[in-house]
Amino acid sequence: MFLHRMLVVEDHPDMHRFYDTLLRKVGRQVALEYYLAKSVPEARRILKRQLVDLIILDWMLPGVCGLDFVKEIRAEPTHKDILIIMVTAKCMAKDCAEALNNGADDFMSKPFNVDVFLARLRSLARRKERPWQAEAPIECGGVRLDPSRGQVMVAGKEVHMHPKEMLLLEVFLRRPRILHTPRDLWDRGWAYDSENWEHVLVTTISNLKKSLGPKRGGQLECRRGLGYVFKD
Repeated sequence: MFLHRMLVVEDHPDMHRFYDTLLRKVGRQVALEYYLAKSVPEARRILKRQLVDLIILDWMLPGVCGLDFVKEIRAEPTHKDILIIMVTAKCMAKDCAEALNNGADDFMSKPFNVDVFLARLRSLARRKERPWQAEAPIECGGVRLDPSRGQVMVAGKEVHMHPKEMLLLEVFLRRPRILHTPRDLWDRGWAYDSENWEHVLVTTISNLKKSLGPKRGGQLECRRGLGYVFKD
């Protein structure tokens, strides 16, 4: 069984060849199955016949842009657990926020560091190697999380969250009233280095607070310069 399957969506010929060469080398060292698409329609056809764990997606694509494709992927329940990393020449904080708010897990700025890219693959492989175990629901401060079912209840009503929001919520619920540093939260939720990690983390926590609603979201406090605390 492959540890991970990857789909790369990139229309530029040079980048296409770069990914193909790089992933062939990686495939000699780890169990990796990958697919290359030059457009969103081609990527759609691949996803119809093959489940993948990771999508490397260029922002600027012909016809349908990468950001719109992220929204499309997240609207499909069977694709909710796919890790999506956007690759873009855009590097502003607002671009990071736009990508994350629409369902991306992270993004890399062009030109990106190959070592950082490979670190993401190793992180994915480690997560796939972990054995699945049923976990009991956690409840704290009016918020209930069932990790095994991927279900969040706030004040008795189900709330749908991005997987990364749910992962951070689990950290907070398991250790309420404890100060969590930004770096600790990043390492628990992503487990790889990223040049954009602070933007990604801040945006994900902001989205988590919105998902929890005004009252419960207010229980998640930012201690400026220190970290975050969930008060029950």
